[in-house]
Amino acid sequence: MGQMHQHISKVLDWGFTPEHNFVATRYGCVLCDETQETPFEYEEVSIDHTQCGEDCFGCKARNLQLNAGDARGDVIASGTTQKKWNSELEAYRSARAQGIQPNGTKRKQIEAAHDASEKLGAAYDGGTMVQARKIDKPTATVMRELKEAGI
Repeated sequence: MGQMHQHISKVLDWGFTPEHNFVATRYGCVLCDETQETPFEYEEVSIDHTQCGEDCFGCKARNLQLNAGDARGDVIASGTTQKKWNSELEAYRSARAQGIQPNGTKRKQIEAAHDASEKLGAAYDGGTMVQARKIDKPTATVMRELKEAGI
């Protein structure tokens, strides 16, 4: 009995040529057990989707609409919305304009730097001081005394 379908190639085995190139050495058909050393010849197949029913995946996929944004606003890679991102950067810029150097650009870090500045009575510098969230009133007192002593 003859072939009932068009063969579709898949690689079954890999090997090396005499020049040591890694190549496919045996092909098989994905629809039957037929094998050969070269890929099966391929005929262009055209499917007319004008007569498809509701079960045709191609027709369903054709009607998909892609949306790169988020309903709450554009999402940055970290999952932060653009609005939140802009708000945090504005708070950071404001802190820097006041001479405060937070440990980062997150809202918690900026607020901790503001609190530390209030306790210290001077602008907090995350580059040279302990983490802002660790500065309590006793620590601030010691830090002020050390600064006054020039240490």
